[in-house]
Amino acid sequence: MERIYRESDYMTSFYFEDLSERYNSELDDLRTDSENRNVLARRLQEKRQCLKDLLPMIEEAPEMVAPALHGAYTFNDRRILDRAANATPGLGRFPRWAEVEKTLDIEPWARPLIEMCLRNADGEAFLTTTAVLEWMLTEDIRKPDSTFHVEEEDEDDTEDLGEAGESWMAEQGFDTPDR
Repeated sequence: MERIYRESDYMTSFYFEDLSERYNSELDDLRTDSENRNVLARRLQEKRQCLKDLLPMIEEAPEMVAPALHGAYTFNDRRILDRAANATPGLGRFPRWAEVEKTLDIEPWARPLIEMCLRNADGEAFLTTTAVLEWMLTEDIRKPDSTFHVEEEDEDDTEDLGEAGESWMAEQGFDTPDR
């Protein structure tokens, strides 16, 4: 049987749950001016021009800096982004930028910004984080219709949790309930 993740099955790390909300809010703030005109393109360009000055914020407030790379990536491998979204920078399963970068198509305008980030001690983790944030934003991984293939699983190999619990209890010497 093919196993499919659905909205109710999919989880992101607490880190990305929180950060994606803040990132989306930051983009919303950049989107319009006080007269409700769409000024996103101009404000993103301003962020890109002052990226060097924003880099000290990448560890403490990455959502404030990440918009500089908004629209920079096209995603080709959902699995690595899924793995990253379920992890936290600095901890074991969080993929390195070089691993993520191989799975992306990157806009030419973003290359100098990426190089600038890589010169920062936290640059690799920040770049992986920006890719995950953009992926979460563009793919909307939490949509109910958002499904993806995880692995082939034989239906016969799965055991009902209740039956598994009863089996374990019996192995421990407890009586099993009559059904």
